[in-house]
Amino acid sequence: MTEEKVIAYIKKCLEEGKMPEAIDTSKVAGVALSKEELNSYIHKYLENGWVARALKGSKASGIELIPEIVTGYINKYLEEGRIYSAVDAAKLIGKPLPADTLISIGREYLITGNLNSGMEAYKLAGKTPPLDELLECGKICLCEGHFSHGIEAYRLAGRKPPVEELVECGEMCLGNGLVTPGMEAYELAGRAPTKEMLRECAELCLTEGRRDDARKAFVAAQKIEGTKEE
Repeated sequence: MTEEKVIAYIKKCLEEGKMPEAIDTSKVAGVALSKEELNSYIHKYLENGWVARALKGSKASGIELIPEIVTGYINKYLEEGRIYSAVDAAKLIGKPLPADTLISIGREYLITGNLNSGMEAYKLAGKTPPLDELLECGKICLCEGHFSHGIEAYRLAGRKPPVEELVECGEMCLGNGLVTPGMEAYELAGRAPTKEMLRECAELCLTEGRRDDARKAFVAAQKIEGTKEE
């Protein structure tokens, strides 16, 4: 294997988070890897949430993952809703996230409409979120046009979403060119969007090159028009 191919292989290993393999190969091939380069890759792994790979890289390279650095990434993961990465990172410094912290985090996610991260936090804490938090999450999701998450939040709460929230969700979805969830929201509400709204949605879909969605919206608009003529 030529030196160029060896270097390319080492680079590939580093990019994929296989630092121990990259270091072993570099030693055999006599290709130097600086501590600075290895350290930058460890940080890249942490940026990606690859906590286990960062730990293996740290051990293989002899570069210590100091608590202050790990704590910074834990906070970053929590801000971005990457709960499992935060939990894994906390284990590196021997301070697992306690249940009350996870519950507090889960609540914050839910009441701001982040269903998946909120449920993950509660699941890791071994708890079920309160009804009011799920309802608040469902309301926010629907009113922001996140149909599937809103419906799921209400399902978990064992409640039916209010008609006005469904209509607001449908209007927002169609306004953003999201035909299927928009139509589903209106159907679930027992209402129908205006033909003008559907045509505007179709035109938006066309400008974005989504012809199937545009066709679906145009057909729905024609049906509403045909119904009124009858």
